[in-house]
Amino acid sequence: MNNDPTTNPHWGSDPTLPNLWRIAVPLSGAMLSQSLLGLMDTALVGHLGGLALASISIGSYLVFILVAIITGLGTGWHSLISKHGQTYHGLFQLGLVYLVSLSICAAVIGASIIDDLIYMFVLDDRVNTLAADYGQARLWALPAVALSISARIYWSELGTAWQYTKILLLAHAANVPISYGLIYGMGGLPAMGAVGAGVGTSIAIWLGVLLQALMLYKQGASDTRVKDIRLSFNHWRLLLRFTWPPMLQQLIFSLHLAAFLWIISLLGASVMAASFAVLNVGLVLILPAIGLGQAALSMLGAAMAQGNKEQVIKWSKLILYSGVLSVSILALFVGHTAPWLAKLLLINRELQQLTIEALPWYAMAMVLEAVIIILSRFVLLSGYRKTVLVIMGSSQWLLFLPLLYWLAPNYGFMTVWWLHVGYRLVTIFCLWWMWRRFIKSPLIGQISTFNKE
Repeated sequence: MNNDPTTNPHWGSDPTLPNLWRIAVPLSGAMLSQSLLGLMDTALVGHLGGLALASISIGSYLVFILVAIITGLGTGWHSLISKHGQTYHGLFQLGLVYLVSLSICAAVIGASIIDDLIYMFVLDDRVNTLAADYGQARLWALPAVALSISARIYWSELGTAWQYTKILLLAHAANVPISYGLIYGMGGLPAMGAVGAGVGTSIAIWLGVLLQALMLYKQGASDTRVKDIRLSFNHWRLLLRFTWPPMLQQLIFSLHLAAFLWIISLLGASVMAASFAVLNVGLVLILPAIGLGQAALSMLGAAMAQGNKEQVIKWSKLILYSGVLSVSILALFVGHTAPWLAKLLLINRELQQLTIEALPWYAMAMVLEAVIIILSRFVLLSGYRKTVLVIMGSSQWLLFLPLLYWLAPNYGFMTVWWLHVGYRLVTIFCLWWMWRRFIKSPLIGQISTFNKE
């Protein structure tokens, strides 16, 4: 990465919507592409029946546990580069080695334990076998996920996030015919059923990485920043300090989802299948917030590094208001079109009805989740990395899951989605209080803030 502040595209950028969306829109588009992979699996496999859909819900979320660790590392790594990449050389190259090595280890460990983990969730052999096969098909793409995150950080820090997004959209568009062919045996491909969706998704992810590598090679022909491959291990402790709290936070979040699925499984396979469809729609809803959160790491991080308190406040307000507005519009659309979406994703009438009832409430929860995503990035940049970890983990494991385990079996399916709204309100209050505390302090722009925790 380039370490000259004068050439940093975010250095001194005014807090305006055009400057914000120049980074946020392509990153949101990239998130859309990735979420549509899961939604496409749901739509294609949903027509195979409830057992198949329940199976990939288990398999995909166990893989998600490992992906979440990689994603958490990427978030901490990105925040470090945006704030201190101008000061500490070699952070991008060191983080790349760290991230890819972690992904390979995660894939190997996951492949060896996924069968035993699945049998801890469900005792139905019909579901277990299919879930294990689907999970194995997804695991070999974990290094590609790491490389894709690295490409996203690289292009966004250069101010050319569209380079990343347009390639990813192209690669993921190829997932539709590939997965369809592998599921149903079309075009001379073997009919693999639900497992074919996992194989097709992994192929699409690796295809995206290959195209990113070709673009990077082309960029390197004329850009000396790509050719600068200095690798300094002098700052590995600094990298670990920034990355372990987000990694642990994402691991706790993913494990909470696994526990959530286990509790849901107690209500029956139909409830689990419907919940999986609802969760996948929710992932699409928060895409603008995820894109804005990634943009915050670049734009807000640059303003903090300059010590410009006025720009920090303006950027934070602009990002937060934009996120709430955009996700609210999407949530209203989902609530209004819930019957149509349920019929699009599912063919079973019982599953459709459950999905129709849950979607409006989960859409409301995703508006709150958008606020949480953005505020957590703000607090992360402020240096309170352990605080974010404690707030997020406590709200999920000490509030949401105990109440869910206690109330859902007694009060039914809708209690699940009401609790999704309630615990997020508590989380927002805690994160907002921490961010307000930082804004009123004299710490903005002090490079030593990374030593606080």
